[in-house]
Amino acid sequence: MTQLIQIRIAALLAFLVLAFALPLGVDAAIPSNMGCQQGDAEVDSDTIREGYRIKVPLPIDGQASASVRQTLKRISEKTSPAAQRRNRPVVILEFDTRGGQTGRGSELEACMALARYLRDPDLNRLQTVAYIPQRREGLGWNNDTTLPAGGLEGHAVLVAIAANQIAIDPGASIGNAGIDDKSADDLHREIYRSIASQGLTTLPVSVVLSMLERDQELYRVTDSEGAVSYVNGQTLREMEASGKPITVVTVTPQGSFSLLDGQELGDFGLVRLLPESRTELGRELDLDPSVLQGDPGSAGEWKPLLVTLPPFIDSRTATWVTRSLKQQLGGNEVNLVIFNLGENLGDVEACLRIGRLIASYDPDKVRTVAFLENSVRGPVGVIALACNQLIMSENARIGGDYGQSDFVNEKELDGFREEVKRLAEDKESDWSMLQQMLEPGLVVTRYRDQSTGQTRLLGNVEFESLEQPDQWEAMGPIGSPEGINALTAEQNGIARTIVSDIEQVKKFYQLDDSMPTLAPSKVDRRIAKFAEFLSSPFVSPFLLFGAMFFLSTELSAPGLGVPGFLAVLCFGLFFWSQSLDGNADWLEVIMFVIGAIFILMEIFVIPGFGLFGIGGIVLVFSSLVLASQSFLVPRSLNDLVEMTYSFVPVIGAGFGVLTAAVVLRNLIPRTPMLRRMILQPRKIVDTGLGGQTDPEAVVDWSYLLGLSGETATRLNPSGKARIQGKVYDVISNGQMLDQGQRIEVIEAIGNRIVVTAKSEKKSS
Repeated sequence: MTQLIQIRIAALLAFLVLAFALPLGVDAAIPSNMGCQQGDAEVDSDTIREGYRIKVPLPIDGQASASVRQTLKRISEKTSPAAQRRNRPVVILEFDTRGGQTGRGSELEACMALARYLRDPDLNRLQTVAYIPQRREGLGWNNDTTLPAGGLEGHAVLVAIAANQIAIDPGASIGNAGIDDKSADDLHREIYRSIASQGLTTLPVSVVLSMLERDQELYRVTDSEGAVSYVNGQTLREMEASGKPITVVTVTPQGSFSLLDGQELGDFGLVRLLPESRTELGRELDLDPSVLQGDPGSAGEWKPLLVTLPPFIDSRTATWVTRSLKQQLGGNEVNLVIFNLGENLGDVEACLRIGRLIASYDPDKVRTVAFLENSVRGPVGVIALACNQLIMSENARIGGDYGQSDFVNEKELDGFREEVKRLAEDKESDWSMLQQMLEPGLVVTRYRDQSTGQTRLLGNVEFESLEQPDQWEAMGPIGSPEGINALTAEQNGIARTIVSDIEQVKKFYQLDDSMPTLAPSKVDRRIAKFAEFLSSPFVSPFLLFGAMFFLSTELSAPGLGVPGFLAVLCFGLFFWSQSLDGNADWLEVIMFVIGAIFILMEIFVIPGFGLFGIGGIVLVFSSLVLASQSFLVPRSLNDLVEMTYSFVPVIGAGFGVLTAAVVLRNLIPRTPMLRRMILQPRKIVDTGLGGQTDPEAVVDWSYLLGLSGETATRLNPSGKARIQGKVYDVISNGQMLDQGQRIEVIEAIGNRIVVTAKSEKKSS
């Protein structure tokens, strides 16, 4: 008996040693900086489960299947077989549906091998969860608009149903397993039936087979006792023949593959985990959120880039950061971006723009880190918190009172709150700390989940929006008018670690001393100054004034000359300066070009002045207005005020046209050196016989003025008309006249004869 007790004690000690020696995960060695907090000394470590995250590439081929199996094997080998079932390490198999991939084209053999391995007895020591996230906003579905916002299809479905659990975003979907095959044969059915029926399956066999076969309809049947089952058509007919009372709901009709979204799966009771983000999934599984964070440096060395921002961050800085990072990250040469922030100040819109850019990066490909060397207050704090990780120096602080009236007022905060929430959604994190950077008076409280021990930093509004706020215990407010110091930030999971300088940051990531640096050069600063001068409200109207003046001059001159070149130059400088100012983009340029083409078509191709002319003018002037402001639709009083200033350049363009008309009509023809720049009007001379004639006209039809006739052909609006027995080439005054209609000559100058319908003449 004593020996048996000793053996049990030894086994228990060995298990504890192994449990504490195991790493936190294969994908994430460094925790994230926001959302559900981690690494908190006050959280009971027994409530936080060990977790791993494996990204499953789509479509699944032999290489992807082998890679995932090898990773699962390594995790299983270092996990103690004696681990209790309810505390088994969790392995998240995240299907790469965020980028718009659906799993179509996955190889059946590769999926079958991975699915069978997930059912291997050696993996019983792990809890596997198949996670199907919603696609990121703005990414398409290969031109297939019939699908929901994200989904897993093809034979990749086989892998998902082989896991112990399925976690799916309510807006994502799973199904269409047989979409790559013309029809499912007995082998396919047996494979899916075998995987779905082994052990505790995630979905019933009937549901799985309806995803594989078009002819396998699916019904939801509820009996008199409230028991729910999912059956095919044959089973339904047998149940109906038994005479027992049942309620039937058609889930998938015959002729279609089953494709169920997360909301339906939850309503049907088929799936319990419906997380809208990785952070929420971590909370539901009692995991440290750091294990769900990507590690782009795990496959090789870090490829760093140090970004140094100027003392004041404005819209031009945001444009420079966007353009520079796009160039640096385009060739996969950088997977670690470190923002070195000092005592920076910044414009709210510019900082939010950079924050949205940072949050848009896939953490599996690029890790973003903010290093606070000194205190960072105000909008720049949004940039720091938008990064995947935050590292602070010993004396640094983040947040606090920054003189709010100098940057943003209460009315502007209403519009910025929605921007902050969207940024937090992109990061899959809470938004209260981000909002506190813009609104220092916002009280953010640390809450502790009484069941799991995890903590979150929430304001009152965000706390009240929780589904079960009663299970969260308030632990005290975070922050002060002086901001949050490094130690408090680290204890509450806001900061990853504390260092003394940037050199220790390099050592933390094991980087070389020769780290490439991205900072505005002297040329960049001079270009920015020049663009700021051109885009100012005092200069941009004169640019458009000159552009329209020179354009009007060019249209009045033969060929192409200096005025046309100057007009293009003025328009180019206007759009270029507004682009660097963060206002103009390709949308405005395309609108302007299309509008100009419409106007030219109206002048030279389509006679009259109709839809193309009016539409072209609207497009041109709309593009000039949009290029002068930083938004498309005004959403606040501040936007309305800015919109009024956007009309100033347009007014300048209008003055340019009017000035050109006056100058071209009166001044230029009288100036000897400038009269050659425009086309001279034809001279009408007095005949001396009480009339006038045009010496340049080949034929003079002036005697036809006032005579009547009829159209010999249809006038569209030009054609032929018969007047006093002779046929003449005529043009109507913009009307479309049918053949044989009575007309009257209303203008006859030179060889140009203009007619109108006679009935219209009389009615007028």
